[in-house]
Amino acid sequence: MVQVTDGQLAHLSSIVYSGDQPSGRTAGFHQYDYYSNEDTGIGVRIYTSFRTQDGSSAPQEAAAVFTWRGTDTSAGFQMAKAQMKCNNELRQDPDHEIDIVEEANNYAGDMLKRVRDQFPDTIWTFYTTGHSLGGFVSNAIQIAYDDDFVKCVTFENPGVSKFWRQKAESHGKQHWEKKVVNYVTYPNPINTCLPKIGKVVRLQLSVHKTFSVPHVVRCLVGTTLRCMVLGSLVNLGLSLTGNAKGFWAAKVSSCTFAGVKTIAKHPLSWPKKIKPKVKRAASRDQASKDSRAAEQGEGTSDPKSKPLVPVMDRLPPRFRSAVVTGVWAAATVFFSSFGYTTMRTGAHMADTGTEHNIELIVGGFDEESGEPTVPVYMKSWPSHQFLKKKHMHKDYLGRGCQDMWSRCHTHKLGRLEGGVSFFLDPFQL
Repeated sequence: MVQVTDGQLAHLSSIVYSGDQPSGRTAGFHQYDYYSNEDTGIGVRIYTSFRTQDGSSAPQEAAAVFTWRGTDTSAGFQMAKAQMKCNNELRQDPDHEIDIVEEANNYAGDMLKRVRDQFPDTIWTFYTTGHSLGGFVSNAIQIAYDDDFVKCVTFENPGVSKFWRQKAESHGKQHWEKKVVNYVTYPNPINTCLPKIGKVVRLQLSVHKTFSVPHVVRCLVGTTLRCMVLGSLVNLGLSLTGNAKGFWAAKVSSCTFAGVKTIAKHPLSWPKKIKPKVKRAASRDQASKDSRAAEQGEGTSDPKSKPLVPVMDRLPPRFRSAVVTGVWAAATVFFSSFGYTTMRTGAHMADTGTEHNIELIVGGFDEESGEPTVPVYMKSWPSHQFLKKKHMHKDYLGRGCQDMWSRCHTHKLGRLEGGVSFFLDPFQL
């Protein structure tokens, strides 16, 4: 039996996109066949490796790896469209066979027969592997041809649909844990799409631990925006109850505008000029004078001054102050919440794009042994069904909103590992 390591399977799952010849850790492999169909989104390459036995009368041994391609936007519009259709179908957890798997089944059956007929005296060991959507197809092929394939290894696959989970019930959980290994990284909307069968191993990649300047910036900006949201909510509550005094919001706006304007006009000498400018803006702020006059019951401090809004001039000074402060607080809540949610949603998409990258995953395996360098063995893996039961969001926008209040997404300045460990603790062995 020809052994193929998980690291080699990861490398083959990487080059299946580009069509490069196997090299490095997969130098002994050669492409045997390639098939692609733009109508269904299928893409597969078969790599073979023969073990030579000089001077031996024993039959020749060989391994064939069915490597299924995942979603590939660089393969053309029609291919990407068909694959996105498959992805959307998977999100619905279908209880029927979808087109890409139906064609993959037919192809796998034909190629198994062809390889054996072409090399009748060779003892074959068949593997199936794939990344992302290709991982789902690989799982389905393993279930359909369980007697032919000795092992299925997937990387960041979305899981197994209801149709194939029902077919897998003919064997117990222990059977699939021996034959199927699913490698995942950080929980994201892709690898949490559907429940998984087989063993689940999380790879602790370098991006989870390495100090990252963009991540630190996102953390600091996110924390600032979160504080603005909470502070604005408190201020809004005080305004609605009539406890907010003064036009402090207008005063802050005036000083901030004066400071930014000074820095823009004098980028080299602003440290010397900004202090008097801000003081002058604060002293000229009519809103603060109106506030003090209102508190003394004297009305507007300067009867010749123009009101901020014509209607506001007709309101009692104390109520006018509360209205302006309340509007400011509500606007701050909205814009800071929007900014935070947008930033965190973008951060989730960027992190997923990085950690879902198969080339980065290949680096998580030892070059010589082919074993994962820092594996974390899981009892199970969260799926959309689990997240829904726990009232947790499964998409990017929902997670961006949830980050504002959820403790499990608290980020350390170092990297994501602290938040990941907290979230996944119930699932680890």
